[in-house]
Amino acid sequence: MLDYAHIKYGVLIAMLAILFGGALGISFGCCEHDIKDHLRSSAEAVLADKYKGNPELAKKVTDKAWIYFKRAHFHSQTMGVISIVFSLLIASLNFRPKYQLGISILSGSGALGYGIFWLLAALLAPGMGSTGAAKESVGIIAQLSGAAFITSGAVLFALLVFRFIIQKKNA
Repeated sequence: MLDYAHIKYGVLIAMLAILFGGALGISFGCCEHDIKDHLRSSAEAVLADKYKGNPELAKKVTDKAWIYFKRAHFHSQTMGVISIVFSLLIASLNFRPKYQLGISILSGSGALGYGIFWLLAALLAPGMGSTGAAKESVGIIAQLSGAAFITSGAVLFALLVFRFIIQKKNA
């Protein structure tokens, strides 16, 4: 019987990431025009200052910001599902509780945080006049969430190698 005690919080965070990405996807269906209007109005508010009055430059940034919205959607959902797989795998193989908890929390937090990073970058870019500046302003979120997610995957991989290859040879 699978014991969820040590992975339950990480799985819940991963589910939040999946639901967050799903909510973004639904918002694209019902409100894409409104979202794009918001991005355009954010750019128009700083057109003279950030874009030197050039609407083509503003359009380039708002178009890229829309792509960032879609990245938030895709990353949240995909990484959330991967996080749940990591959690179920580590729990089903009965690794130590601290490994189960750590991998579950790190991967779930990484999934949610990385989606939030892309959404914030999308929302900030038009008003900042640059997608690069927007990403840089919230880059710590990407760094921490990306590091959490990849660390969980690397540790899980190392544990699997140990369990399936090294430990098996010594048995």
